[in-house]
Amino acid sequence: MECGREEMRGGWRAKNHVVGWVALSVYAFSWLISFDLSRSAESVFILCFVIAWFSEPDPSTKWHRIFLLLIAFILLQVWVHFFAVERFPDFADSQVKAARHMTKLFLCIAVAWWLRGSVQAGKYLLLVFLAGIVVSLVINSNVEEWMTGLSGSRVDFGYTNAQHTAFLMGLLLIVGVSWLFRCLHWGVSKSEWGLALALTVLGLVGVVVTQTRAVLLALAIILLGLLVVWLVSLIKQIQRAWLRPRVLLPLFALVGGFVLVVNSIVPIVEQRFSKENEQNVVQAILDGRLDDVPYSSIGNRVHSWVYGWERVQQRPLTGWGAKSRTPLMDEGPFPDWVKRVYGHFHNSYLEILLAYGFLGMSILALLTSMIIKGTLTLFGLVQRHWGIGLISAWMFFFMINLFESYLIFNSGMYFFIIFGGVGLTFYLFGEHHKAGDVTR
Repeated sequence: MECGREEMRGGWRAKNHVVGWVALSVYAFSWLISFDLSRSAESVFILCFVIAWFSEPDPSTKWHRIFLLLIAFILLQVWVHFFAVERFPDFADSQVKAARHMTKLFLCIAVAWWLRGSVQAGKYLLLVFLAGIVVSLVINSNVEEWMTGLSGSRVDFGYTNAQHTAFLMGLLLIVGVSWLFRCLHWGVSKSEWGLALALTVLGLVGVVVTQTRAVLLALAIILLGLLVVWLVSLIKQIQRAWLRPRVLLPLFALVGGFVLVVNSIVPIVEQRFSKENEQNVVQAILDGRLDDVPYSSIGNRVHSWVYGWERVQQRPLTGWGAKSRTPLMDEGPFPDWVKRVYGHFHNSYLEILLAYGFLGMSILALLTSMIIKGTLTLFGLVQRHWGIGLISAWMFFFMINLFESYLIFNSGMYFFIIFGGVGLTFYLFGEHHKAGDVTR
């Protein structure tokens, strides 16, 4: 009888795990293709996670202290919600929706739990996520749009705006470059070479045609750092195998290709920045004459940051509420057209402080530090290139969030959940290489 119960429980766990993996795969793959499908898969995955959590046999894992962060964040949200509803009654319903969006960042815990420290499962999920981006691009873009972008016009392929498209293209580029350097170090098949190269080229061209300065600046720093890291690694190699043309020629071709592409995008970058220089925006900022800064692309950000920081200082600990950014902008000293067009502060860190103050920022910072600590465990010899790629993606994400509020949009949320879940799983469970089957 006892044996029968164990088999029954084991059978239900296995079925729940398979369903959970299917739901997680659909969730990560389809968010840009069909958001309704991804949201439905999210509900199934959360249910499977709850079932798995209740049946977890290890008490130290089941009651891990990371759940205290989630509880603390929810309690903070409840506390701030009552203030926000009273202060901005017209936005009561929106406060709940925006708060739920911020809470979903903690779904990275469920993703990490599901991966259970498996390197192979983590790679699988990242590739599913990236494949969804590529398929979405194939569906939403066409040759004419790509040619329009390459001719100098800015395109966004119908996503939220060009900044979010550029963010996705930058991710493809960083992962592609990291994958290419892995191909240089290890003997891999031609198909893997081809996939890595295709991902790199797609990301590179995508970044060019979306013409987003913050993304271009962040990528320039990231790619330069990657190039330095691998050149130093190359120099330190003792084995003469590194001197073989099979290794050196692709490396030189890669560096030469980047030089040519950078040379081709310089005019585009200059054109984008010249628009700001013509209005003396940069000079006014450097001189500290903020009142003279016009409401251009950069100027809007500067004015909103100054005003936003003033609001943060009024409620520094707990903030104003998740959706209070919209009424706060309406109360700001901005022209009417700015209030209509811009409903947020173009800086994720400022958005968090305005929503939940330094308490909320501290909770999310602790969660992120765990993710980064887990990601750093991949810097061993075998997984080093994956670790560098993930850390580069996070550095990229940190930098561009200085100039755009990605975290309050789906693009930033899904990145945090998927990439965060992959990094966090190694913090929670360590690094395991045995799980070649992602359903195990």
